[in-house]
Amino acid sequence: MTLREAIDRFDKLYPNALDFASKRRLLSRFDGRLYSEILAHYEGAPAVFSGYDTHADPDTPLLAAYPYDDMYVKFLCAEVDAVNGDIERYNNDCLLLNAAYRQFTDYVNRTRRRKPGARVQC
Repeated sequence: MTLREAIDRFDKLYPNALDFASKRRLLSRFDGRLYSEILAHYEGAPAVFSGYDTHADPDTPLLAAYPYDDMYVKFLCAEVDAVNGDIERYNNDCLLLNAAYRQFTDYVNRTRRRKPGARVQC
């Protein structure tokens, strides 16, 4: 899934007033977390993740591929609900996001080799 696809999917499922740049920043922060907490500790990961700045191509692929890419929509839902003060929806979003995040972490643990000396939190 690309930046544009994630944002388009979110916008179709969850009408909102956030602009594309704000959603791009949120997704950049989330992929930064995926990279630093999980992917950086495994072989085959990019050497660095510098995020998606204002010049990032909207067709840039996000770090989590199908079938784990639904995390991005769940993350955006949680962020918007938090900003809107809808705590009940936010809590539900977080439960769904945490489950998807855990599935992605489990997948990476099963399919990739850790870098020598890497310590990964599970």
